[in-house]
Amino acid sequence: MTRIRIALQFTLILFLACFVFHSCAPEKPKREEVLYQQYCASCHILPKIEHLPKAIWKNGVLPDMLARMEIEEMHRGPNQVQSGFRPKIKLADWISLEKYIVEMAPEELEPTKIPTSEFLDSFEPRTLALDEQNGALISYLQASGNGNQIFYGDIQGHLNAYDFQSQNIDTLFNGSTPITWYNQSDSLAIITEVGILDPSEQEHGKLISKKNGEVKPINHVLHRPVHTLMEDLDGDGKVEIVVSEFGDETGQLSILIQEESGKYKKRTLLNQPGCIRTLCQDMDKDGKLDLITLTSQGNESITILYQTENLKFRAEKVLEFSPVYGSSWFELVDYNKDGYDDIITVNGDNADKSYVHKPYHGMRIHLNDGANSFSEAYFYPLYGATRVLARDFDRDGDLDFGLISSFPDYENAPELSFVYLDNLDAATFDFSTKTLEEPNVGRWFLMDALDADQDGDEDIVLSSFTYVFTPVPETLSKLWEEDNVDLLVLENKLIE
Repeated sequence: MTRIRIALQFTLILFLACFVFHSCAPEKPKREEVLYQQYCASCHILPKIEHLPKAIWKNGVLPDMLARMEIEEMHRGPNQVQSGFRPKIKLADWISLEKYIVEMAPEELEPTKIPTSEFLDSFEPRTLALDEQNGALISYLQASGNGNQIFYGDIQGHLNAYDFQSQNIDTLFNGSTPITWYNQSDSLAIITEVGILDPSEQEHGKLISKKNGEVKPINHVLHRPVHTLMEDLDGDGKVEIVVSEFGDETGQLSILIQEESGKYKKRTLLNQPGCIRTLCQDMDKDGKLDLITLTSQGNESITILYQTENLKFRAEKVLEFSPVYGSSWFELVDYNKDGYDDIITVNGDNADKSYVHKPYHGMRIHLNDGANSFSEAYFYPLYGATRVLARDFDRDGDLDFGLISSFPDYENAPELSFVYLDNLDAATFDFSTKTLEEPNVGRWFLMDALDADQDGDEDIVLSSFTYVFTPVPETLSKLWEEDNVDLLVLENKLIE
């Protein structure tokens, strides 16, 4: 009897242990959750379902996602082959995945709290018309390296320089497709044409060189190039050309290296679409220039390409964002003055299949720990943030920021199409929000800084792009069509 009792007690203890272990064990994720993690993170980091409302998922993102996948049971004809990586999925799994996402998504997003602002009184606004046509279609804007000229290009392919002192306009180049960048180095100039402005897999981009009065194309296929860096990266006396080929479903970061013959050899540095801007800096302090590039188009990230030897690079992704963020621009600055470059990003591109005011749009300050590991230290919410400019405009020793939103909430907060953040305390990220009294005389798209009035301080120049790619109030569309405002110059009143 004693043995039987002991056996029964042991069996009971074993049963209880198994019950406790089973009850404490984590539940297996649902099949739909596994499908979401498997397929929605196959091309980029996993987006949060709650970042988009049901209607956007159902009518915009999911149909676009399906177009970028391959249903195993569906046969594609020989003329239906499409470019880019396309994950395969069974039809039943797609139906389950689609239903799960729509069920889990919120009806609407939580609104962003509109920051308290006051009028910007430290700058004097002045509008400029650069031609006789109403509206503005400026696709490129950049201050000259010296003097008080601003370079600008439009979607017709015209590249000009405007001199603020003489008010003269010099024609630099007449192309055939939208101008997206212009570089100058000694006697060499490079003009970048995007080819096709709207999303496309067609590779019609161009680089045109101007040297000693001779204009000729650089004969390489380019896929919607939007930014070009011209720099002697290996110190051999010849400049290399780094091209951000935004592309569409495919694209790349490429480098053109000049050979002894004078021709350029092209090599891919980063094989992914959405490359927007590339800067160079010695990020690891080894005496060699490295490349820092921002990519969007799904795989949104900042990548440092460390130069290991002459024009050989090792890529390391240091920041990564959700594919619904719409990363648009970045600045490389030492925000906290510790000797290491920090990264300022803005995300807010909203001209896609997920147009809705998003509370995670805005500016972020990512601080460098000294080993090029970056962490988000500050977030300023701003619907549709697309450009950031970091300068010490008031010369008080810290960085202030100019922000453009090309996709603001025109109905409820139209004044937030341009925001000036006056840095009151850099250590605590205390900023004062300043806005314009007449913020919407143009649809602000690009921005740079220079001493336009030659009084010793830096002014801000905004350019307008009145092509309507998202809903805006009819009154504003009419205003932009009937008025002739190309630039808005904000003259700094620091020195008078």
